[in-house]
Amino acid sequence: MTTLKFQRVRNNFSWPFRFLFLILASSLTSCYNEPGFLGNNLLPDDDIFQVRVDSTFKVSASTLTKDSLNTLNSSSGLVGYINNEIFGSTKASIICRYLPVESTEGYGGSTATADSIFFYFTPSGFYGDTTTELNLHIHEITDTSILWGYPNALSPIDNNLYNPTPLISTTLNGNGQLKLSLPLTFGQSLMDSLALTDSKLFYSKYKGFYITVDDVAGFGGVTYNISYSNMYLKLYYHYNKEVDGKDSTFTSSKIFSLNRWYFQYLHDPSKADPAKKIQHLNDTITEDTLFYIQNFGGVYGKIKFPDLEQWRDSMPMVVHRAELLIGNENSISATDSLINQLLFYYRDNNEWNGVIVDQQSSSGINTNGSYQNHTNSYKVDITYHFQKLLKGEYSDNSLYVFPYSSTNIKYGLLKTSNSSTPIKLIITYSKLK
Repeated sequence: MTTLKFQRVRNNFSWPFRFLFLILASSLTSCYNEPGFLGNNLLPDDDIFQVRVDSTFKVSASTLTKDSLNTLNSSSGLVGYINNEIFGSTKASIICRYLPVESTEGYGGSTATADSIFFYFTPSGFYGDTTTELNLHIHEITDTSILWGYPNALSPIDNNLYNPTPLISTTLNGNGQLKLSLPLTFGQSLMDSLALTDSKLFYSKYKGFYITVDDVAGFGGVTYNISYSNMYLKLYYHYNKEVDGKDSTFTSSKIFSLNRWYFQYLHDPSKADPAKKIQHLNDTITEDTLFYIQNFGGVYGKIKFPDLEQWRDSMPMVVHRAELLIGNENSISATDSLINQLLFYYRDNNEWNGVIVDQQSSSGINTNGSYQNHTNSYKVDITYHFQKLLKGEYSDNSLYVFPYSSTNIKYGLLKTSNSSTPIKLIITYSKLK
């Protein structure tokens, strides 16, 4: 039997050969690190997908005024007046109808007499200077059509729909709480036992209130946050009734709660300081260094993407991420109303379609578009929506910017592409060369 002897070769594997082996191994491994590696990298270099980042995409922004707003039966809103040096004035009022609970018990018969009736107004918060004294007026509505359909919260009320002479007037300041005594004659007029059995009959007699305030001179003012459950009427009354052969007096009360209402917001940009007012309002051609937004139906931003057609011509491509960066302008007049998050709406076929999908979650609005304190800017991922724009799926290629707030007045001064720190769209994408 022959024994085969194998000689160790490691000592004979000199360093030049080892060095060459490492180079070859490294080159083979590096082929698989290409993003577009296909079939052992047999594609020519010009056909390889490459990940790129573009920050030169043109973006323009302008400021528009809103022409309609639906606040019908909103759970909360504002009452008050404020005038901002940049945005102008906002007068907040409420048009409302109160109803009692339907009942056949009546008010105790013909002897029923109103003792007092109070209007309760309990705000949950405020914006502005609570030392401001507001003149508040409660007018009686004279025509129920004022609450038909979906009234536009941004439109003035026809003077023929309410009594221009207030039922009562008072002043409002401080924390804004009111327990206001209304005329007894008004309280007595509500005490109709038949109308108590039928809401339609009741509001044919009592049609509702228009609660508003006077303008305040100069800049400043105050608005109060109020919920529908914190405004109501309470009527106290007594009636006589024979019990065991004796006349007895009984006291009782009824609460009248809001049944149908809407908040009205009248904006007047002309009352701003001429030196600080919004320039190029409703001008989508001339781009200022700033664009402006406010809530409650005030001004909002329109963002356009002029390079969109050029990018469509470069299809096919895959957008991995599209992110808008919008700088915030610090202003003495607006620092107390910093917006925590921007909302981006889109339109299609001349209709508002809501917030872009990128900002939606199963529970509502996500945090996308929030304020970044370290950069004093807003960052919003619009990848999904931008992919749709590239495919031409919407008739309107713009985005519309609003503050995310429905409780307090918010003002936003945001930077455009003409600013020293311009608005940017950062796109990470892949395409075939």
